[in-house]
Amino acid sequence: MEEQMIKEIIEEIPQYKVNKIANEVARRIVNVFKKTEEEYIKILEKLEKAKIIIVKFANEEVTHYSNNNTLYFSSKMYINSLNPNLILEYLHYLSNEINPAPFKEALNLYITKLLMQDLKERMEIHDIFIVSLIEGNYALLVNLIMQINFLIGLKECGNSAIFGNDEYWDKLEEVFGGFTENLIKKFNMLYEYQIDYYTNEDMYEVDKKIKALYFELQNEIMDYCFNYLLKNINNLDKIKEAKDKLEELQTLRGVIEEDKDFVERKDKILEKLNRKEVDLSKSTKKNAIAIRYSNKILEFFRKIFSFNH
Repeated sequence: MEEQMIKEIIEEIPQYKVNKIANEVARRIVNVFKKTEEEYIKILEKLEKAKIIIVKFANEEVTHYSNNNTLYFSSKMYINSLNPNLILEYLHYLSNEINPAPFKEALNLYITKLLMQDLKERMEIHDIFIVSLIEGNYALLVNLIMQINFLIGLKECGNSAIFGNDEYWDKLEEVFGGFTENLIKKFNMLYEYQIDYYTNEDMYEVDKKIKALYFELQNEIMDYCFNYLLKNINNLDKIKEAKDKLEELQTLRGVIEEDKDFVERKDKILEKLNRKEVDLSKSTKKNAIAIRYSNKILEFFRKIFSFNH
């Protein structure tokens, strides 16, 4: 595979330069994902083991590629400082991914932007107004990843990307249950539709499929994630946290005109949250009364015991 892709090897980057780049990537990972100093050392040690080789690719459109412990970059690229392609290949290397599927690639692109500290951008893709960290064929997918991670958190996402474990996939299974496999299949379909859009003669038909599948996924993510949050709420603080997320989610959702789906789903979720809030308030009051009653009984027996002695 490498022999077919690489036309000529130009040079291998010296270890001291590799160490410098690795340190910058490791520090950014620690800062974004709140890792400890001990975890930073483990990440750095692994990153420093990766070779960086500058090459001429047989296909001049290829700019970067990784395999095993080696990251290959086109001689047309400047890699003495951090850039998105460099971080992306490091993420592939950390998670042992050579040809990641669209869902995983969207996840890595999302993390790359976080580590590059790029700001969110509002853009229009297929007449859909979205916030995404990236343009092009992955813009809609990254936007959906942003919605998922906003609702269920970044911790597991970071651990899987950095340490190559299954935490994130286990979390998705916990949140989406039997729908997880279908969710990833739909991500793959959405990516394929994006590619088809530029090659299929019936662009109008493909455009309709893209819109329909994007909004279908967006609504399923909202429903599944809030069902999960509702099941795991056990105090009033978490109710407030869920309500805040419900309000903020609207800033991440893609829209064409009015987001009627969001309004309908939001009202249903709010109704459930309010019912849970009432139940928790009642339970909290009952517990408080029970504690006060228990304390009075204990105080009564203490006085009797003190009087007898």
